[in-house]
Amino acid sequence: MNRSPGSSPAFATAVLVVRESLKSFSRNRGLESAATLAFYAFLSLPPLLLLLFILLGRVAGKSETATLVIAEAIKALFPAFDHDILSELAALAQRQAWRLVSIVLLLWSMTPFAGAARHAVVAIFKGEHRPAFFREKAIDLAVVFALLCTFVGLAAGRLLLPALPGGSGFALLRAAVSFAVSAMILALFYRAFAPVRLRAAEALAGACAAALLLAALRPAFAAMLLYNPNYGYAFGSLKAVFLVVVWAYYSFAVLLFGAEVAANTRRRDALLLRGFLGAGGGNAPSPPPRLLERFLRRPEPGTVLFREGEPGHDMYFVRSGAVRLTRGGVELKLVRAGDYFGEMSMLLGAPRSATAEVAEPETELVVIASEHLETILRENPAAVRRLLTDMAVRLQEMNRRVAG
Repeated sequence: MNRSPGSSPAFATAVLVVRESLKSFSRNRGLESAATLAFYAFLSLPPLLLLLFILLGRVAGKSETATLVIAEAIKALFPAFDHDILSELAALAQRQAWRLVSIVLLLWSMTPFAGAARHAVVAIFKGEHRPAFFREKAIDLAVVFALLCTFVGLAAGRLLLPALPGGSGFALLRAAVSFAVSAMILALFYRAFAPVRLRAAEALAGACAAALLLAALRPAFAAMLLYNPNYGYAFGSLKAVFLVVVWAYYSFAVLLFGAEVAANTRRRDALLLRGFLGAGGGNAPSPPPRLLERFLRRPEPGTVLFREGEPGHDMYFVRSGAVRLTRGGVELKLVRAGDYFGEMSMLLGAPRSATAEVAEPETELVVIASEHLETILRENPAAVRRLLTDMAVRLQEMNRRVAG
């Protein structure tokens, strides 16, 4: 039997990730971060271009060749860029001998941009561990050097792609190659800046989302300038600068949204399970059954889920039915739908303090692993609040039993 694309788990997961990415992009103030990055990028662009002129000038030997190569890269990355600025930078690169100290200072002047980009991505991935100061600066310098190499590669690519044969088939090939290169560069960017171990598939998910949006953004921006040629007219001679900043702003908004997609792809399991520990508890909206199925267990009555003294690596949420908790043969509690158990052993890293046995037919359980619980608690204060409240209630009940 054929299933529609909308009924497949992969499609449902993609919809979940995109929906949550839109929410987290707004929650993390992605547009504000994009504005900050656009400002830093604009300040870093002159030293970057100057470095390119210095390096390519030594390789090509002629400033005209270096200007052509860099102009192609600028054309690809920054529409409506004023090429008079390139001429001024090319002349500056030729007027004096640039020594190693000057080149290091130019590289160092670009580290604030790299640091701002890294901090924005760390906030998206909810990174907890911050490296030492010198390690941070070393990472930023490495990113600046990688950015320099990427810029040269993009410039070379812009020169080589037009050399390919014409025709619709080759046009599609050029578009596919350009998209693949962009996605690979973005994936490397996300993996380098993410404060967690990001899998290649997770980085590619965010990179492909960003690359698709960038591919759509460029013609949209060009169309806006075509039908509104006076856009930015109020800035006078600074119109080109204004347009570059605006383009950078939208581009970084897309890049940060791609990071949100990569982060939510990584935490997709926690996104499915967090509702069972949130403020709404069992009344929280349930995820689509086709996505939740791999976390579900439907044991028969009398099935022992775990025994007292065993190690505990999972906790359980009761969707229906009931589970009996006993210690030394004495019943402690009958856990019913909407409640959970087994979290204490997992949180403390201690053996199970009770035995759990399925008490009723048609009992359905959601299994939550330790790595998923850690993500849920780190990123959802409501889940922490509910967990602490339940622990306080259980402690109060235990004190009442001892007092009685």
